[in-house]
Amino acid sequence: MKHRLIFVFTICGLIGFVLVVTVMDETDFNKRYHQHEEWNTAVQTALDSSDSKTHLPVIKIDTAGQQIPSNRIKGSKTNSLAEDGEGEIETTFTLYQGESSPISLLTNIHYRGNSSQSFRKKSYSLQFVDQNNKEKAVTLLGMEADNNWALHGPYLDRSFIRNYVAMNIAGEMMPYAPDVRFVELFIDESYEGLYLLMEKVTKGEGRVPLTTPETNSRQTSYIVEVDRPDKMKYRLNEFVSYTNKSYPSGTEFIYPTGKQYTEERQQFVERDFSYIAHSIYQIPYAQEGDRYQDLLDVQAFYDYFIINELFRNVDAGRYSTYFYRDMRGKLTPVVWDFNNSLNNYQSTVFDETGFSLTQRIFYEQLLQDEDFVNGLIRRYDTLRKTKLKTERLHHYMDETVAFLGDSITRNNERWRNMYDLTEYDTFNYLRPMERNVTSHQEAVQQMKRYVGKRAAWLDAHIGTLHQYAHPSRHSHESIK
Repeated sequence: MKHRLIFVFTICGLIGFVLVVTVMDETDFNKRYHQHEEWNTAVQTALDSSDSKTHLPVIKIDTAGQQIPSNRIKGSKTNSLAEDGEGEIETTFTLYQGESSPISLLTNIHYRGNSSQSFRKKSYSLQFVDQNNKEKAVTLLGMEADNNWALHGPYLDRSFIRNYVAMNIAGEMMPYAPDVRFVELFIDESYEGLYLLMEKVTKGEGRVPLTTPETNSRQTSYIVEVDRPDKMKYRLNEFVSYTNKSYPSGTEFIYPTGKQYTEERQQFVERDFSYIAHSIYQIPYAQEGDRYQDLLDVQAFYDYFIINELFRNVDAGRYSTYFYRDMRGKLTPVVWDFNNSLNNYQSTVFDETGFSLTQRIFYEQLLQDEDFVNGLIRRYDTLRKTKLKTERLHHYMDETVAFLGDSITRNNERWRNMYDLTEYDTFNYLRPMERNVTSHQEAVQQMKRYVGKRAAWLDAHIGTLHQYAHPSRHSHESIK
C-alpha cells in the first residue's frame, strides 16, 4: 500500500483538513469470505422435530402472534402498522448452527423493500435491541457486529443467488460491500425457505469505516443514500437535488442519526456533498481549480460502474445508491441490491446491450473527463482478466448452487407456485408472462447465459465510452 497527503479546502472556508489516502494497486484485491467455499458443510442443524437437517445456519423468529408491519412509505396502499400503531414489533430471534448452543436475541422487525413487499415471500429488516429496547450490536455468522441487518428473501430472483454473487465479487474489488450469508428461516414455526442474511450499509468497524464526530463539532463523516424521496426522513437539500440532477430521486442523510444527529451536522453534510457534486458537475470546465480526483475514490467509482454495468443493475445510480465520506477520506460509492439485475427487472426487459449508468448521477459528468474514461477502461480490462472473467463468474454460480444443495428443494417446496405459470399475476412474476422460467435450473442457466452475453457486449463496446469525453459531445454546454 502507498499513502499520500492531500490538502483540501472547501468553498467559503467551510472545511480545511488533510486527507490520508491509501492508494491500492489495481491488482491488490480484498480478502473476502465466500460462504460456499469456506463453510463447514459437515456440520448439520436440525430443521424441526423430524429427521430433516441442513448444513446452513437456521434462524427462527418468534413474533408471539403479532402481525409484522411494513413500516413503508407513509400513505402507501401497502403500508401497515403493528397493533400499537408502531412501524415495527419486538420479536425473539434465535440462531442455530450445528451442535453449538443457540444464540437468542431480541430484535425489532418489519417488512423491507419497495415493490418486493408485494411478493408472497417477504424480506425483513432487523434491529437488535437489549431488554430496555436500546440498540445492541451483535455479530452473526462471522460478520461484523452491528444492530442493523437485512433478511433478503430471494423470490423474483428465481436463481436465489444474484445478491450473493454480486455482493461477494464487489467485496473483492471495492473498499466495502455488505457481507452476506445464506440461512434457512422459520417465522413462528412456519418454514419460510432460503434467505440471505445481509449487512446493511451502516457505520462500524468492518462495515463503512467512518470516524465518530467529536462532541459539539458540526463537522462529521457521513453516509447518504439516493432513493425515492417520499420515504425519506432526513432528506437533504443539496446540489444534485435542487438542480434536478438526481430526478426523480432524492438524497437522504443516513449517518449520523440517533444520538449523533444534529441539524448543524445535517447542514454540514448538505454543504460538503454539494461542494463535491458541484466540483464534478464543472467537468470539463474549471478543472485546474477543482480537481475532482482529490475528492473522490476514483477507483471505487470505476468498480461501482463496472460491476453494476456487467450485472446490468439498472437501479444503480437512481435507487438504493449509497455514498460515504470519512472526514479523512474521499467520497466513495457502495453497492446494494442486485435482485433486479441480469434482466430480472420486473416490468421491463433489458437485453445485454447498452449502458445504464452513463446518464446517472455523477457518471453523466465524470465520463466527460478523458482521464476518467481512460482509467475506467484500463480498470475494466484488468478486472476482466482477473475477478470478472466469464469462466470465473460461471464457475462461481455453479459452485454456489451446489453448496445450497437440498435447501433449494426445500425452498421450492415451500414456494412451489414460483415456477407455476398457471398462478401468474403481475405482482409475483416478471412481465410479460413469457419472461418467466419454470424451474430453478432454467433460472440459473438463464442467468449464466445473460452474464456471458453481457460481458461479451461490454468487451466489444467499452471503448465507445471515449465518445462521452469528446469535446463535440459537450461543447454546447455551459456552467449553470
